[in-house]
Amino acid sequence: MENYQLVEKLPTVNELNQLRTLVGWGEINENSLKIGLDNSLYGVCILLNGDVVGTARVVGDNSTCFYIQDVIIHPDHQRKGIGASIMEKIMNYIYENACNEAVVGLMSVKGKEEFYKKFGFWTRPTGNYGAGMVQFIEK
Repeated sequence: MENYQLVEKLPTVNELNQLRTLVGWGEINENSLKIGLDNSLYGVCILLNGDVVGTARVVGDNSTCFYIQDVIIHPDHQRKGIGASIMEKIMNYIYENACNEAVVGLMSVKGKEEFYKKFGFWTRPTGNYGAGMVQFIEK
């Protein structure tokens, strides 16, 4: 990861919306996104020449339940180890704060499941666990 700097911080609303747009996720309303960022437990950014080129954040109760959100790498900087560095830092934070048997969740973009398996995640359904479920609220 030469020339990249990993910083423990959340991105700004503009930085996160720019990355979301670059990967095709679209922007979130600025006020709504600010509330989400302000209520995050932890964040990591990768900087290159002062610009955010990668990020991820953690939400949850900081003990029993953690959710990894917005793992985004600028398309020009993917496949350079940035995502792995971000996930290592995120998982270290979670391990330091989680109680025994805490639950850690995330939603993978289709085709990226193998990346997250390297960090101990597994796909559902499996064994006694049903499929993970999601609902997007549209207003």
